[in-house]
Order: sequence, then structure tokens, then C-alpha cells
Amino acid sequence: MGVSPRGPRQITRADVDAIMACHDTAALAEMKAYARSYFAMSGMIVMSVGGACIAALARRPGWAMGAIGLAVAGGLGVIEARRRAREWEAVADARLGLLDASADLDPATMSP
Repeated sequence: MGVSPRGPRQITRADVDAIMACHDTAALAEMKAYARSYFAMSGMIVMSVGGACIAALARRPGWAMGAIGLAVAGGLGVIEARRRAREWEAVADARLGLLDASADLDPATMSP
């Protein structure tokens, strides 16, 4: 999925072809788990909202507004990272489904 400060990179046709050619179910499962891990970026949202509440209680409206701004930026970042990660996850799911379906076939007749 690549290394990027904003989450996984945009999936390309070459990426899809490489994933669909993969026969390593452990690697596909690891990719799927890695794609799901991008939701952990939402921690910044929780911390920013908590900080905004504390700043508001301390009567620091400037700090509270700054913290809310960080929460909004964090939310938008999580949305984009999850959108891209879901694309990678969907392709891994499709490949795992095909591998599972082919495992159920009789090798001699290629039918169930």
C-alpha cells in the first residue's frame, strides 16, 4: 500500500493485477489487516475533542477552537485514508474469495 503520511497511496491497475496474481493467503490476510489499521488514525480526533473540552472548561476559547480545527483536520484525514484503504482491502477480499472458491473445486474435474 506504500508509505505515505496521509495513509495508503491510491491503488493502480498494476496493484490490482499484482494482488489478483497472488497465491499467498497469509500475505493477503496481512494486507487486509494492514488496510483496516488505518482507522487507528482516528485517535487524533479523540484527543483533539478532549483537548477542546478541557480548553473550554479552562475558558480558553482560542485553544478550544484550535483543538476543534485539529479534530476536523484529523477527521478528514481519517476519511481519506479509510477510503483508500478500503479499495486495497476490497481487492484483497476478492482475491481471497477466488482462492477459497478454487480450493473447493475438485482438481481432476475443476468442478465442485
